[in-house]
Amino acid sequence: MLYVERLCAGYAGGTVLHDVDLRVPPGTIQAVVGRNGAGKSTLVHTIAGLVRAASGRVEIGGVHVAGRQPHRIAQCGVGLVPQGRRVFSRLTVAEHLVLAAAPWRAATPGGEGWTVARILDLLPRLAVRLRHRGCELSGGEQQMLAIARALLGQPRVLLLDEPCEGLAPDLAARVRDLVGNLAANGLTVLLVEQQLRHAIEIADRVAVLEYGRVVYDRPTAEARRDPGRLEAMVGSAVTRTHPGTGASRQLRADIP
Repeated sequence: MLYVERLCAGYAGGTVLHDVDLRVPPGTIQAVVGRNGAGKSTLVHTIAGLVRAASGRVEIGGVHVAGRQPHRIAQCGVGLVPQGRRVFSRLTVAEHLVLAAAPWRAATPGGEGWTVARILDLLPRLAVRLRHRGCELSGGEQQMLAIARALLGQPRVLLLDEPCEGLAPDLAARVRDLVGNLAANGLTVLLVEQQLRHAIEIADRVAVLEYGRVVYDRPTAEARRDPGRLEAMVGSAVTRTHPGTGASRQLRADIP
């Protein structure tokens, strides 16, 4: 569903992404992790058209979209949940949802399509906050609204740029559960994460960006069997916290 080949991009004449390759099958979650400045957000922005590709290919369902304007790429089925959520502080939840509903795409063949009613059924907390402005929402509510806004564009590929950033652990877990459920229902997800343990928990594959290059791309089952290599590249431990104890342990092959 998402195919990236030899993608190069950057800013003001400088190259950030160097020959990036990714292949994400339909209904799967591809995580991209890396240290600060590795090029993770640049990758997401280039796929979405916010940064223009210098060279290479980006295909959505077999359609080449690299170089198109962002709204044209959105029409091809790309939804973006940006880092920091970026909801409009003065618009209500209801106004966000009305503005986000995409008039250009029918439901994906064989699928229901996303409507405001379906969104509110999926995210009932938004239903009770419809009249509240963006600045009146909690961080978790803003993240749910950002995801809802992207879904109303009827995406086939959902780009999530650090969706758990700044959230309390319980809210971050809810976001990860939501992303996992969306993929289980057929949505293709590219998940950018700085926290390796969050990526390992829900993704089907994990790739590591280092100085704009993919230096590792393996199924998460394989990554769990050899977490030391990932930890060294990303600079964070693959850990899990036991509920109610606050204690952490290393994720290893014996994880249920």
